[in-house]
Amino acid sequence: MTLRERAAWGGGIAAAALAFADAAFQAHSPLVGGIRASTVGGPLLLAPLAIVFVAGAARRDESVSASDVVGSRSLPGHHLLLARLLGQFALTLLLYVVVIVCSLLPALLFEGRVASPLTPVHAFARGIVPLLYLTGLAYCAVSLARNVLAAAVVVVYWLFVLLWGDFLARIFNFALTQNWPTYAALTGAVVLGTLAIRRRMLQVEVPRWRGLLPAAAVALLLLGVGDAYRRVMTSHDKPLHQDGVAIAIAGQHRDTSPRLPGFWLPEKRGQSFSTSETLGRVLVVGVWSPHLPASVSTLDRLQTLREKYDPEQVACVAVTVSNDHAVAPHVASEGGYDFPLVTDTGTHFAGRFEECSPVVEALMLQDMPSLFVTDRARRPVGQLGDTGDPIPLVDQALATVVPPVLD
Repeated sequence: MTLRERAAWGGGIAAAALAFADAAFQAHSPLVGGIRASTVGGPLLLAPLAIVFVAGAARRDESVSASDVVGSRSLPGHHLLLARLLGQFALTLLLYVVVIVCSLLPALLFEGRVASPLTPVHAFARGIVPLLYLTGLAYCAVSLARNVLAAAVVVVYWLFVLLWGDFLARIFNFALTQNWPTYAALTGAVVLGTLAIRRRMLQVEVPRWRGLLPAAAVALLLLGVGDAYRRVMTSHDKPLHQDGVAIAIAGQHRDTSPRLPGFWLPEKRGQSFSTSETLGRVLVVGVWSPHLPASVSTLDRLQTLREKYDPEQVACVAVTVSNDHAVAPHVASEGGYDFPLVTDTGTHFAGRFEECSPVVEALMLQDMPSLFVTDRARRPVGQLGDTGDPIPLVDQALATVVPPVLD
C-alpha cells in the first residue's frame, strides 16, 4: 500500500537523488561512496523517510478494527500485524539498497572506478541495524499510542542521538556497528512486546502464546541491557569507563620523546598490531578518518609505498580514527590493502581535535590526514599532510644510521 502512494515514490526518489549528490561532492572513490551511504545516506536521508512510511502503515492498521481486519483476511490478526511490520522492514531495506547504489554511481560516472562487490555489502551491513531499529520503534510506537504523533517522538529521539550522540557515551549511539547486538535485541523486545500488548488485535487462539510473547520480549530486553552493561564495563569511553591501554597510548607525547609514540590496536577480528613489531624497519604511519573523505588518499599513498619497498625494510600502517569499529576492516578488504589498518577504539568526541582519540592525543595532531615517517629506531624523520611525496622521506630514513644504543 505504501508503494501505491505518490508521496512514497517522491520521497524515495528524493532520498536517492540526495545520496547521489552527497557522494558527488566528495572524493570520487568507491570507498568514499560506501562510507557516505552508511554515514549519510542511511541515517540522515533514509531514516526519517522510513519513519514516515511505517507511521502511515501503523496508522492504517489502527483505522480498521480488529474484527474487520481478521474477517477480511485469511490470516490471524497477530500474523497480519507482524506481516505488515516485516513488509515495512523490507521496503526500508530495498530503499537503502537504492541509496547505496546511488552513492556509488559518482565514482563510476566521473572516474570510471567500479566498486568492489564487498563495498555495497559492507555499507548495507553497517546501516541495517539502525534502520531496522528505527523502523520497528516507530511502527510499534504508533501502534501502541494509536496516534501518528508518536512517530514524531521517535524522530526527536533519532535526531538527538544522531546530532548529539558524540556527546553521549558511545554505547548509547545505535548507529555504531559494534553496538548491533544490543540494539538488535532491543528491537526484538519492542516488537514482541507490542505484539503481546495488542492482544485484542492479535486474536490469539492458542493460550500458550499469550505467555510466550511477553516472556520472549523480557528475555530479549534483558539480553540487550546485559550486552550494553558489558560494553560499558569493557570499552574505553571517558564518561563511563577508561581502558588502561588507551590511557597509556594517550599519555605519550611526541614532543617529549625521541621516538614516535607507539600503539597497540586491533586490526581485524581477533588480531592486533603493535608498533613494537616494526623495530629495525622504517615505519610509515598514516592517520585518516572516514568522516573526512579526502583523507582516504592516505591509504593509496601507503599502498604505493608498500608496493615500492621491501616489507622487511619498510613497514606501513594506517590508523583509523572512527567511532565505528567496522569501517577499517571493511575498507581493508574493499581496497585490497595489504598493510595493517588498525582502529583507534578510544575515538570519542572532544572540543579540540587533538583530543578526539588516544593516538591523535599522543601524536599531537592538529589536522588530518597526516603521514609520519620514522627511521629504523622509530625516530621521526618527517611529517606530511594531505599533499607531498613520502618517497624522499622514506629514502632518507633508510639511509639514516641508527646508533647501537638506540637499536
